[in-house]
Amino acid sequence: MIGDKYQDARSIFLSLQTEVDGTIEVEALVAVSHRAGKVYCVYARFFGIMIDSHVHLNRQEFAGAEAEVLERARSAGVTTFLNVGYDLVSSAESIALAESHPDILATVGIHPHDAALLADAEGQHLPETKNILDQLREMANNPRVVAIGEIGLDFFRDLSPRPAQRTALKLQLEIAEELQLPVVFHIRDAWAETLAMIDEFGVPTRAGVLHSFSGDEDSVHWARERGFFLGIGGPVTYKNSQLDTLVAKAGVEMILLETDAPWLPPVPHRGQRNESSYLVHTRAKVAAALDLTENEVDIQTTKNFQRLFAGGPLVS
Repeated sequence: MIGDKYQDARSIFLSLQTEVDGTIEVEALVAVSHRAGKVYCVYARFFGIMIDSHVHLNRQEFAGAEAEVLERARSAGVTTFLNVGYDLVSSAESIALAESHPDILATVGIHPHDAALLADAEGQHLPETKNILDQLREMANNPRVVAIGEIGLDFFRDLSPRPAQRTALKLQLEIAEELQLPVVFHIRDAWAETLAMIDEFGVPTRAGVLHSFSGDEDSVHWARERGFFLGIGGPVTYKNSQLDTLVAKAGVEMILLETDAPWLPPVPHRGQRNESSYLVHTRAKVAAALDLTENEVDIQTTKNFQRLFAGGPLVS
């Protein structure tokens, strides 16, 4: 119905908005992207607008419990899930989830841990590099895919050689630019190197999100200057975390809420398998850091999600 009604991507952002007892009800497009000259529209009806912008529902930790996990999250007010790929298999699984659930969207990408799939220890292409990139590009053209990621540099675990990580990041940034998709960045113990590489290769036209943000104040400034968002999850609730201070410096206009489930559970669920329903604890901490109501955080972070992944605001 909505696809028939709105033929022009510039006119599709908002079709209905009401507010009842503090809960926003929106029927709108969640994501819009251009593929091969066509405009594909992904949309959902919202009852509440909390979005988990980074989750891995395809993981074995959720095997056999997917339906219950989704139901708990929806009951908690989570209306959209961005399931993030990290290799070819998980990317395909993310697409399958998105095709099966109207409130799930997908990303595709090769995580820095698996960068050795794309380059050798010197950063040179492998015989299979082109084939893997072609598969990734084909998956990225699926209308349920809204970003490339998660990609980046991880110098904490160094599970792939650093030259391979750099090459893998460059190759995937090229795909993101080719397909005009935003990027979900994974950065760990490599903030200076990653941000410098992004500047060297060119900031993606559609910008991106710094997932599981753990940078410093300079990184916040860098992101603001380039139109990037910060992915804030469970660590903001941890006792010795300084993330709440950085969230306050960034402002709500730069924030996306995320879980990274099944990992990084917030307080009071540390030590447990994380899940999207626990996003309420992260939202509460973010609201406190920003001196905002939780509903105000919901509204603005949903606008941010729409701006990044659809190119415009969801709620005015």
